[in-house]
Amino acid sequence: MTQSHTFIKLLKKFNRKERFLLIGWTLGNPRFRASKTFLKSISPLIGTEIPSDAFVAMDYHLTWLYASVFLSSAKAGTTGPYSNKQKLITGTQEDVDLLIAFRRGRTHRVVMLEAKGATGWTNKQARSKASRLTKIFGRDGKRWPSIKPHFVLASPREPQQLDLKVWPGWMKRPDGSPYWVEMPMPKGLVKTMRCDSGSHSDADGEFWTVPGLKQALQE
Repeated sequence: MTQSHTFIKLLKKFNRKERFLLIGWTLGNPRFRASKTFLKSISPLIGTEIPSDAFVAMDYHLTWLYASVFLSSAKAGTTGPYSNKQKLITGTQEDVDLLIAFRRGRTHRVVMLEAKGATGWTNKQARSKASRLTKIFGRDGKRWPSIKPHFVLASPREPQQLDLKVWPGWMKRPDGSPYWVEMPMPKGLVKTMRCDSGSHSDADGEFWTVPGLKQALQE
């Protein structure tokens, strides 16, 4: 097994998410192939076309990603143990919502996509993710010569109040804004709300309601 083919194989071997296996099984798409429409929306953001057979996984642990990057590099031997002084192998479940990986020439591209639908990102979450990815790929994204990382946000509306100062350069555009793609969301979605007897929001309320339910059901 040559080094150029090891990275994708390692990503697949670490991909142990039950949800990934369940969704692939139930939808009759066990290889988790992405649609052409989706890939076309992401390709312009990374400057190259994503092939239809690209490896795609959901809720992919950053520990698995780092292990795949390291083990496929020339720095790794065939057996461990390996140094964990940087604490990049952790016991946490921090992950990326969607991971896409494919080979282009001599380089592997890794696209990490974070999605938000009805809620938005918090700077605390964003800083934590940026810090971890900086440790893995470096501030310039060139820590591993054979791997080029990309980071993309997906949401119904473009994020407005994210503090990107601590994000490494490769995670954002030259103008300092995040790479972003619009994610379609169904209209008329509703949510439950804890409230008082007058339907006023109350975190300790003894009642609950669904704001806008009547109108939503008429749409």
